[in-house]
Amino acid sequence: MAETCHYHTLVDASWQCQPCQRQYCSACIPGSSANYHGQGPECPLCHKPLTYIGASNSARPFWQMGLFYLTYALKAGPLTVLALTAGASLLITGPGLVAIVVLVATIALVTRYSLLVIERLAGGQLAAPPFEDTLDGNSAALFLKVIGMILIAGFVGYKLVALGSAAVQIYALALSLLTPAAMIVLALEHSLRAAINPLKLLQFTLIIGWPYWLLWLTITTISAAPGFLVAATAAKLPLWAIGPVIAASTTYFTIVTSAMMGYICLSRQQQLGIHADPDEDSTYLEEAAFKRARILAEAQILMRESDFKSARQALVEGLRRYPNDEALNERYYRLLLAAGDKKALRELGPHLLDTFVHINRAHKAAELFLATEPAPPIQKPALRHALAQELYQRHQYPLAARLLNNLHRENYAHLDAAYLLLAQIYMDGLNREDLARKLLQFVREKFPHSPLRAQAETLWQVLNSVQASG
Repeated sequence: MAETCHYHTLVDASWQCQPCQRQYCSACIPGSSANYHGQGPECPLCHKPLTYIGASNSARPFWQMGLFYLTYALKAGPLTVLALTAGASLLITGPGLVAIVVLVATIALVTRYSLLVIERLAGGQLAAPPFEDTLDGNSAALFLKVIGMILIAGFVGYKLVALGSAAVQIYALALSLLTPAAMIVLALEHSLRAAINPLKLLQFTLIIGWPYWLLWLTITTISAAPGFLVAATAAKLPLWAIGPVIAASTTYFTIVTSAMMGYICLSRQQQLGIHADPDEDSTYLEEAAFKRARILAEAQILMRESDFKSARQALVEGLRRYPNDEALNERYYRLLLAAGDKKALRELGPHLLDTFVHINRAHKAAELFLATEPAPPIQKPALRHALAQELYQRHQYPLAARLLNNLHRENYAHLDAAYLLLAQIYMDGLNREDLARKLLQFVREKFPHSPLRAQAETLWQVLNSVQASG
């Protein structure tokens, strides 16, 4: 079962801190290694390097990925290898020198690509490697190591002949069982010594557990597929096509089994000690966005750990750089609420609420204002007006009326609009038509040329009609 983020329990973890025993998701640890100047992220709590576990943690069980393996070998890179091997088979027409060279080169190419598939999938790269990646200069070396493995295995078998057929049979069975492990170790470590070390191979199978034996059984079965395919189609094919069919089908199923071996390592990535890197292209953030996201994430983690002092320091530093950032201001306000810092809410609350109004987020200001108990004292007329407008929309009529009362004493430039709103509050929510009438009369007399004159007249007529019907 996938491990979830310690702070977002519905989200799979992407990073792990061993000292703190904490798992983090990509929201807790934003960005890519490039954002951290190539050093990788650190734990927000202990500041030790984190281990990436995203690919392995989200990996489905090995036996549920059948369609993935079969289609993996049909991508651009594998298909290029298939085409080359099929084409090369046409040049192998006899035991001549050219045919031998082509055969060896083809086997070396398929071997290199297969080992590359194992290596990439084990590291969490689900996309098939492009063909160009096989041209890294390691093809010959790795092919020689595979030849070395075969020769050493044959030499040991030869020496066991003296012990009788039973010993040879037991050795052949062990060799068959450990061959996938040997290929995987060679792909991951590029070491012939490690690939032929029976203790290391046995340890590998124990780490993988019972899925390894399912892997072995599946590989054994699939490896026989090219023979059955050729047997079924040989009579229907022209003679010249049999070689390409054998080459292409063998290469296809070799890549399929390699994908299986790589994926099973992905599912045990941490236990095998395989280092994996996240998808840099999809996680990289622009510098400003990264800094804001990192501050927000760190503050949330520290708040969850009840370290309000450190969380506040991080947010204050962020607000110095980005004073109008909505998310930073909201997180800071909610930190003050969570900490129960009534003094800071009384002193800083109005400024933070005014910031939300300034950035056209009056609804957020009203939401936070309602969450504050006791409500912070609001002195600025424009802020009182903006909050009252939002509170009126939320049917918080008494609070809205309280903010707008006696606003004429503040020499407010938009008093006509504010008192029209207050009149509506009295009419719609408080059933005080008498006070609404007084306010409308005030607006009509004090602001005869107001652009809201028509609205005031409409409300006046509504009041008159209500009074007449009553």
